[in-house]
Amino acid sequence: MSRPDLYFSLIHARSSFPNEWVERFYRRLDEEVRTRATPLPGLRAGSLHYATEREARAGLDADPPDVRVVVPLYTRELLHDPPEDFRPYLDRRSEVVDPPFVHPVMWDIYIPPREVCGIAQAISLGNAVREYAACGMATICRHNAYANELRQIVGLLADRIVRAAEHPGHLPDWIMLDDLLISAPSPEARFFISVVRPPGAGLEWTPYEPDRLAVVERAVQAARRLALLPEVVEAIIGLPSGEESRDSAGILLLDPVTLTDGTTRPVVKQLLQRLPRWTATVIVTGRDSRLRDAANEAVQLSGGTGQVARTAAEFNRAVDEAIQRARRNFLRGHPS
Repeated sequence: MSRPDLYFSLIHARSSFPNEWVERFYRRLDEEVRTRATPLPGLRAGSLHYATEREARAGLDADPPDVRVVVPLYTRELLHDPPEDFRPYLDRRSEVVDPPFVHPVMWDIYIPPREVCGIAQAISLGNAVREYAACGMATICRHNAYANELRQIVGLLADRIVRAAEHPGHLPDWIMLDDLLISAPSPEARFFISVVRPPGAGLEWTPYEPDRLAVVERAVQAARRLALLPEVVEAIIGLPSGEESRDSAGILLLDPVTLTDGTTRPVVKQLLQRLPRWTATVIVTGRDSRLRDAANEAVQLSGGTGQVARTAAEFNRAVDEAIQRARRNFLRGHPS
């Protein structure tokens, strides 16, 4: 006698350690599916999820039960190197009508440059939730401010899973979304890290001697931890266009020495005075007391919102706060 199928499996880019936010999302989705489920012959309440690479190897070797719906959490990592249990589905076409059906979730806001299975369905989860399209499911899971959005998206996904699992002979209505025109976020929904330094200074910036903290790389890492797509630009050389800076959040890392130089001072003053609210400024002074007046002027030019970082510890704190504030202001105040 064959084993009954499970409702769904959740697949993500696994590592040696569990991902706390993936675990929380899975438990919540599993609970919502169970509350809606009415198991039929050949189907039982339950789901599959392997938290780590080791669990996945052991579970897949043990011949796990079949599932009716596969839910991959789309990220760059997963699409670049798909796990063994998702690889057969990555390039599946929308006309495939046999279960398991595939319903991805945009865990971050990366949209792949090539066609992969289920992008339209994944995006449609956020048709009524702007934050999902703007920053992805991972960010919504991390922030308490998005509790309502999290409940709405998980509930919609649970509804779709249950309908598809309990009626496998009918093509789910959400499968057909691949044939609809859906307004997708740009594949390059960027988060700008604009660096303002004297011309020729470059991006290798370690102002906190003897601490060798590379401030630009530290800012890139902080943005990636929030599932953002950082793009570093040297602002004096290649500042983003007005339209680009209006349509992307970002931070400005400012060397105040640029306000003491007659060549760069007019450009930097104009830049600081015209920044949108979703570009936050961090003024990187180091311990050079000669830059105190220039740093204070930069704070004033930025409308009093710029944060001065004199030490590596202050910079770490300031850049984390600036990225979160820029993203929050963008989500709340962008006129789109």
